[in-house]
Amino acid sequence: MGQAPPRRGDRRGRLGLTVLPPARERCERAIVLVHGAWVGEWSWIPVLPLLEASGRPVHAVSLTGHGALAHRSGPQVTQADHIADVIGVIRTFDLVDITLVGHSYGGRVITAVAHEIADRITRLVYLDAHAPTGPDPGQSPGRVAEAEASGGMVAFRGYDPDPAEMGGEVGVAWFLERVMPQSFATLTPPMRAPLPGGIARSYVVATGYRPTRFAAYAQGARTDPAWEYLELPGSHWVMFSHPREVADIILA
Repeated sequence: MGQAPPRRGDRRGRLGLTVLPPARERCERAIVLVHGAWVGEWSWIPVLPLLEASGRPVHAVSLTGHGALAHRSGPQVTQADHIADVIGVIRTFDLVDITLVGHSYGGRVITAVAHEIADRITRLVYLDAHAPTGPDPGQSPGRVAEAEASGGMVAFRGYDPDPAEMGGEVGVAWFLERVMPQSFATLTPPMRAPLPGGIARSYVVATGYRPTRFAAYAQGARTDPAWEYLELPGSHWVMFSHPREVADIILA
C-alpha cells in the first residue's frame, strides 16, 4: 500500500526529505566564496569545514576556466563570464542576506556582482584582494606584453605556495596540478566605484609576505572609515596559513 501524497503545506516528500523550494535556512545568511586568478573553488578547502560547521549555507563558486570549469579555459573568457558565474549560483539557490567573499582577483568579481545584485548582499569581504578603495592601478605594461605574447593568457607566477602551509611537497604538487592560466580579458575591466550603499565591507590584508601587490588597496581601506580593516600575519594564501582566523572573520 503506497504512502499518501504530502498534505498541502507539508514540505516533505515521499521519502521524508524536504522538497522544493529550499527551506529558508538554506537560502538566508549565505556565504559565497569567489576564488582568485589561476586557482579554483578548491582553494577554499581549508576553510570550508569551519564555515559549514556554523550551519549557514556555503557556496564556493567555480569561475569559468578554473576548477570544475577548467575545461572551458581560453582567451575568450572575460570578467563578465565570471560575474555571471557568481550571480548564477546566487540566483539558482535563491541566496539572500549574503556575505560575499573575494580572494585576490576575486575582489574584482565581487565588486561587479555587488553592483548587479546589491539587494541580495549584506557584506563584502576582500581577502588580500583587489578592491575599490582608491584608483585602480590597472595592468602593468609587462603583463600586457606577456598576454600578447601568449595568445591572451597569463601564466601563474609570483604566488608560489609554501610547503609548510600546504602539508608538504605533496600538497604543493596537488595545488600546482590544478592551477590554470588566466585569460587576460578577465583582468582588464576597471573596478566600478564607489560600492553601493548599505553593504558592509571588510578588507583583510595578509602581512606575512613581501612584496605584496595589495598594499595600495589595503592602505585605502585602512584610511577609509567606511571599511573594516583587518590584518593577518599570513601569506597571500591566507586561507591555508590561517584558516581558523579567515573563517572567524567571514562568520563575524
